Amino acid sequence: MIGHYQSPLGWIQYETKNGHLIKLSFIDKPQEIHQLNDQVFEDLNAYFHGNKKSFDIDVEFEKGTDFQLKVWHALLEIPYGETVSYQTIAERISNPKAFRAVGQACKKNPIGIIVPCHRVIGKDSGMKGYSGKDYIDLKVALLKHENASIKPR
Repeated sequence: MIGHYQSPLGWIQYETKNGHLIKLSFIDKPQEIHQLNDQVFEDLNAYFHGNKKSFDIDVEFEKGTDFQLKVWHALLEIPYGETVSYQTIAERISNPKAFRAVGQACKKNPIGIIVPCHRVIGKDSGMKGYSGKDYIDLKVALLKHENASIKPR
């Protein structure tokens, strides 16, 4: 099922399959709006209203290399309001020299916000790309929403 949520930062489209979230990203305004009253919609609404700091949504990655899957699962461990560096994620998945590849895996993350690639920044605290619409301002806005530190752990 495809659903839409109008967040303060723009339209979000998500897709669920067999009770699992398989896609979530920012989009331009949809031509046809599917507003579902499901767990994803409710959790996004609570998140953007400041009432939710973690998600209980079951996610499923339908595609991805073994490396990407390791990165995406590591992203799920980053707490709300915290940031880590690409280097830190590379170290957590036992591949410390792969920080650039971690960035590419974040860019391919099919489930933005819930799998929080926006919480990964440069070790110099620099804002790098964001997988949503590839706009750094979205990444910054999500981090501000979470009152996140821009100093990575």
